[in-house]
Amino acid sequence: MKLMDKRFLILLFAIANVVVASAQAVFSVEEISRTDYIKAEKECSRYNVIPADSITDNEIVNLVLKESQTKFEQLDSATRQEIYYFIDEEEFGFNKRQLLYLAELKLYGFAIPNDPFEDSVWWFDSESGKYIGRSAFPTAINTNGIFVSQKGYDCDWVLNLTFFRRDGNVIYELESYKNRRYNGETVVYQLEDDKYPHIFWHNNNILYLTTYDILRREDVYLRIKIQQSVRN
Repeated sequence: MKLMDKRFLILLFAIANVVVASAQAVFSVEEISRTDYIKAEKECSRYNVIPADSITDNEIVNLVLKESQTKFEQLDSATRQEIYYFIDEEEFGFNKRQLLYLAELKLYGFAIPNDPFEDSVWWFDSESGKYIGRSAFPTAINTNGIFVSQKGYDCDWVLNLTFFRRDGNVIYELESYKNRRYNGETVVYQLEDDKYPHIFWHNNNILYLTTYDILRREDVYLRIKIQQSVRN
């Protein structure tokens, strides 16, 4: 092996070690018992933000819908056609059916398809109607303004979480966590007769979720804690 090749491999290993160390510094992930999961779920209502069931017509809503249509029309034609390919063009429109309203966080969100398996959201301040950022569609949202999204796949889902946060008039991506050992589809899809939610927030920005361990072939419960460096 040439000296340059060896140096290149050493550099790759060094980068990989930095990435792993960074992930460990950001997240603390542990498997917990079903009993602990159920106990945490009983207290989760105070820490989670649920989108409103209905949205009242007002000037800000109309402004958000108009701005969303303008942003859509500014996309290049290929992107617009790709979006229409994923969905029923007759069902997609710039109306309240596409809107999310998070009253506690003072946010409106307009859902826009990315591909057949996941959506993005354009976020607007609910008091001014000002556009403040874009994120993946949220799977769970906490009262501190942090929300998490599981990436969608056509098959062979893995646990692939991206964390976003609202900070003033900006929404930005915090970090991501991916683990091929765990299935991500169980986080998103829940059966009607499931007694407990498959994902929820608790205090101190701790995320609980139910998933499937692909290696052990069994359901597991995870507690993911976001470290102090990310919370601030």
